[in-house]
Amino acid sequence: MTTEIDDLLARARTELEVANALAVKFAAQSVGHCYYAAFFAAEAALLALGESRSKHSGVLSAFGQVIVKQGGFDQETGRLLRQLFERRNEATYGTEQVDPDTADRAVADARRFFEAVEVWLAGRSR
Repeated sequence: MTTEIDDLLARARTELEVANALAVKFAAQSVGHCYYAAFFAAEAALLALGESRSKHSGVLSAFGQVIVKQGGFDQETGRLLRQLFERRNEATYGTEQVDPDTADRAVADARRFFEAVEVWLAGRSR
């Protein structure tokens, strides 16, 4: 793996740690960090194939098209990226309060997505 991919994965790990730490008292912020953990992991996967996008919508779309459909990434796990994006938007811009249980589920989903990307990347480097 390249240094840039490693840097993106490290940033994703940090976002996961922050999300976990915030889940109880700052649930909405935790959900936002969950999305960013998945986003940076998705960017790392795209970069491994020489792909890069400048907007969040581009990363989400390219991940679905290039990594999931063409790259053999599990579809159900791949959907978590868009789901986390939608939850982040609801938590950030919505009017409803985000509870700690919702944040915990987002942390679990982000961790699952991140770990799946790591496995996918490791399988590509063989």
